[in-house]
Amino acid sequence: MPISTDFPFHSHYCQSVRCNLRGMSSADLVKKHEEPEEFGGYFIINGNERLIRYLILPRRHSVIALTRPSFVNRGPSYTPYAVQVRCVRPDQTSLTNTLHYLSNGSAMLRFSWRKQEYVVPIMLILKALVSASDKEIFEGVMMQDYEDTFLTDRVELLLRSFKMYTLRTGDQCLEYLGNKFRVVLNMPEDWTNKAVGVWLINKVVLVHLDSPREKFRMLLCVGSFIIFNFSLTLP
Repeated sequence: MPISTDFPFHSHYCQSVRCNLRGMSSADLVKKHEEPEEFGGYFIINGNERLIRYLILPRRHSVIALTRPSFVNRGPSYTPYAVQVRCVRPDQTSLTNTLHYLSNGSAMLRFSWRKQEYVVPIMLILKALVSASDKEIFEGVMMQDYEDTFLTDRVELLLRSFKMYTLRTGDQCLEYLGNKFRVVLNMPEDWTNKAVGVWLINKVVLVHLDSPREKFRMLLCVGSFIIFNFSLTLP
């Protein structure tokens, strides 16, 4: 196939207005040693066929509500409801955080690390970020809407579900995370569990935000959204 000299690097767009195959019948295409049903739509660059593949990605840094029946198969108490945020770092690499709502009132944060998925209780992340008290979390999720008794009950369930971990302070939560993820992250042996926990938070939780306080506030907003909107649909 002749290559148009108007394109740099010997590139050619098949069946474009500059292509000499454009408008040919099937018989003419066969005479030119081409496929009789040649539709074009691809590039020929230095003799090789190339396609431009369009990827549809979720909007960055925006909260998207999801309803997928397959979420129920992730484990006991999982519901079909979740919210998702695609976070993009300054170097344009991305990481997606998904917050799953559980029927027992809790919520789990899901993230990927080296092609493996992990889930962590959202309460553990909130406390590890800024050493938040239960009162601070309660007030942050409620957003001064204390007259909404239904939302109040769901937030109390969220707080109560974390009591089983017996973790009180932010340092304890960071040490717990560091201990659980040390092997997964392959961190140096001389790092403390707390340092590993801090590193994990920075690398996998809302990576487009720098400040732990900013991450905390956004997670509170996301938590309030998922509790208020999805808990109404549960029996």
